[in-house]
Amino acid sequence: MEREERQAIYQVSTLQALARGNYYGSTDMETLLLHGDTGLGTFHAVAGELIVIDGHAYRVLGDGSAVEAAQTDTTPFATVTWLRQQEPVLLKHQPSIEALKEIMTEHVRRLGINDVYIVRIDGHFRRVSSRTELEQQEPYKPFAKVLETDERRFTFENIDGSLIGIYIPDYLSGVNTSGWHSHFISADRKKGGHVFDLDLEEGRVIFNKADRFILDMPHNKQFERGDLTAASQEEIKQIEQGK
Repeated sequence: MEREERQAIYQVSTLQALARGNYYGSTDMETLLLHGDTGLGTFHAVAGELIVIDGHAYRVLGDGSAVEAAQTDTTPFATVTWLRQQEPVLLKHQPSIEALKEIMTEHVRRLGINDVYIVRIDGHFRRVSSRTELEQQEPYKPFAKVLETDERRFTFENIDGSLIGIYIPDYLSGVNTSGWHSHFISADRKKGGHVFDLDLEEGRVIFNKADRFILDMPHNKQFERGDLTAASQEEIKQIEQGK
């Protein structure tokens, strides 16, 4: 199987399905990595956050540690692309995730606000506030309920690492999170998680703009017969912001 064109975004399932509790892995890591070397997502039964970087997939465990995923591990929801190596944009001190989002959104507005972007930021972080989730058991409950009981948060300080972020325009809300969604992994690939907040001392960011969006829909009865419209905007927002 040939890999997808480098400017394509490849996504497994939809955020609406994840929000409603469809945690059944439909694509394994071996297949996912045929479609991209950079991205983010989660694992079967939402057993940890997924970060894809440099062609490797990592799982963040309940204590914030990261381990390389097995090729046979599966995902119910993930987004990847082939990162094009472009001239990086230098970033000065960004004291919060909101400050960083503002800078990146300004850049996106110049490039085209209605396109999809994946970015990679390498730098030194004074602080990264992040989370992961514990593995769920059937019958699966909605993701908002998972966050109430099985979200685990942690903070990393004075750490080198990489942030993988995706920007989704408003018209794709529900398919994915509109706006920015970011995961972090340390330079030694031993720590990571979904990012709530950060303090970036300095870094370099590469922007990749996609002109294709490929949606791979799961072949399971939960997706095919489930009421995906039942996922409210508040539930989808909670997936990004946490409990």
